[in-house]
Amino acid sequence: MTTITESLQIASKHYRANDLTKAEQLYRQILEKEPNHPEALYGLGILAQQVGQFQNAEQLLNELLQIQPNSVKAWFSLGNLYQAQGQLPAAVEAYQQAIALKTDSAPLYNNLGYTLQLQSKWEEAVACYQKALELQPNCIEAEVNLGNALHAQGKLSSQQQAQYGALNNELGRNRHQVKDLKTAVAYYRVAIALQPDLLDAHYNLGMALQQQGDFEEAVTSYQKILELYPHNGEIYFKLGKIYQDQNKLPEAISAYQQGLKLTNPHYLKAFVADAETDKHQEVPITPELPQEEVIVRNYKFPKIPAVVASEKKRPFWSVVIPAYKRTDYLLECLASVLAQWTGEEEMEILVMDNASTPPLFDLVNSIGRGIVSYYRNSQNIGLAGNHNTGITLSRGQWIHILHDDDYVLPGFYSQLKESLEDCSDSVGAAFTGFDNIDEKGVFLSQGDIFDWYGEDRGIIQDWLSQIVVTNPLRPSAIVVRRQTYERLGGYCSELSDLNGWEVCKRIATFYDCWYEPKILACYRVDTSLYANKMSNELFLTGNHAVFLRRAIEITESYLPDDLCTEMTANARSYNFEYLLENRVIFPLISGNLTGALRILQEALKIDCSPEAVAKLFAWLTKDEAAPLRNEIATKLLAISEENIPDKIPAELKSPQTAIAL
Repeated sequence: MTTITESLQIASKHYRANDLTKAEQLYRQILEKEPNHPEALYGLGILAQQVGQFQNAEQLLNELLQIQPNSVKAWFSLGNLYQAQGQLPAAVEAYQQAIALKTDSAPLYNNLGYTLQLQSKWEEAVACYQKALELQPNCIEAEVNLGNALHAQGKLSSQQQAQYGALNNELGRNRHQVKDLKTAVAYYRVAIALQPDLLDAHYNLGMALQQQGDFEEAVTSYQKILELYPHNGEIYFKLGKIYQDQNKLPEAISAYQQGLKLTNPHYLKAFVADAETDKHQEVPITPELPQEEVIVRNYKFPKIPAVVASEKKRPFWSVVIPAYKRTDYLLECLASVLAQWTGEEEMEILVMDNASTPPLFDLVNSIGRGIVSYYRNSQNIGLAGNHNTGITLSRGQWIHILHDDDYVLPGFYSQLKESLEDCSDSVGAAFTGFDNIDEKGVFLSQGDIFDWYGEDRGIIQDWLSQIVVTNPLRPSAIVVRRQTYERLGGYCSELSDLNGWEVCKRIATFYDCWYEPKILACYRVDTSLYANKMSNELFLTGNHAVFLRRAIEITESYLPDDLCTEMTANARSYNFEYLLENRVIFPLISGNLTGALRILQEALKIDCSPEAVAKLFAWLTKDEAAPLRNEIATKLLAISEENIPDKIPAELKSPQTAIAL
């Protein structure tokens, strides 16, 4: 049992890591025990404000002030809340209350000044900024706001305008980093007004507007950069992303083409050469491939044949991009790879279209013609089958399977090649750091691999014992030596979304893994539970739990004899709790009791030890488990009803009585 102090520390850690759901859960658990706990009220209030639940945030902060009326941070936060909602007089009053309690706070005077400035009370605002700078001479926010107030009154020289323009841009970046996009945009706009040719401010403004979803204004901002610097290829990539998000594919294609031609001379040469051939291409059909198996200890996996001998030099990289129907992100994914393509002797790129209707051929060819090899399966062969087909058709020494909604960052291939081309044959795979992004490409969090592996590059120590239990890696950040697939086989179609984890466990059993501790890839997360049909099928019906159990059982068949028992026990224990604490809630929320019961059944198949059963019974006492308790009791009564004597009163046969008993 953790103490409230420990829970607060953990909640704060989750909040700083932007894991707001876990932070909220902890704050609420604290308030269940101590409804008036000031730190929990404050933490929950700040969290509610961050996610836009302003009314809830106001209520929580006011509850805190009833308990601690002299809480400076509560008054300060309340002022920020009112200011964000445009309730400026209320914000002024809250800041003044805070200042009365703490007269030496520069941030309080600065925020009060900004609120007064928003009401065009220039002299009062200037006095507040000057007071803030008197208290804290290096307070950049007060310095910038003072300059902006003086500019609004026409009191700045051209030299001072340039100075304050740069300061506004810097402050905008600071707010941008903490996802305060509205304030960041305001600072960027002022920076541009003060210094119209400040390229960095235009770029940052475009980025912030794009993340806000203000696509038209973002396009205007990027086009302004191209007026100033017409050969800026990176801006064309930004425009391509916006047009892609707007489903304006012709415009996106044009922008990505231009960006690639400006930034990659190898691409330009190949693209121009192919355009000059003016050849007609038909949609290529994936050739028939042998379906053989390879046995790894006690289990059979799809065989990956060796590369057929040829005079043609094998490339170092094969990038395999599986795709099916979706066009939302494919151009961005392709462009991220093509930007790093340095010739066919170095890299081949294969797009594996899993029988999309209509085919994705024209879209792929629009920016990849002459470079990308496109294959279309005559029928859908499943995700694992499509992966294996792409690997079989590849010729590279190292294989990177990059899903069509993910992308790589500059340096992914060159950085890994530098580490891998002379590494030991014992290394069968490698991975880099990665960022988690949402559907719009907005940063969510860093992958937690740094918590697992630290920041030292090289061969991972004791990789197997960790990866057997859980998988912190993501496909976009992983590359595998082709010879590894040839020895151990490809992806197992039995495991659906967990086949990548199983492959990692199989590789870890027989090979070392290289770690490159840089953020060089992006993994897209579906942030909506119900947005994806596959998520519904897997999690709401309990199928994910079935695949999880099978992944553990399959791995048990090939783990080293001396480690198998302990490692499998650790995996079973960990994943039992994972299902109980993180997955059964999904079908419960949707009212799918059958799916929830199936998850519990699979959890017990994974781990039916006395400790696990005790944890299950403890979990069933929670409020959110009430529907399941009733369902379990009803089923138990139905099974034994014919054995219950008629003389027992009916009320003793109820589910509630069964639960109590």
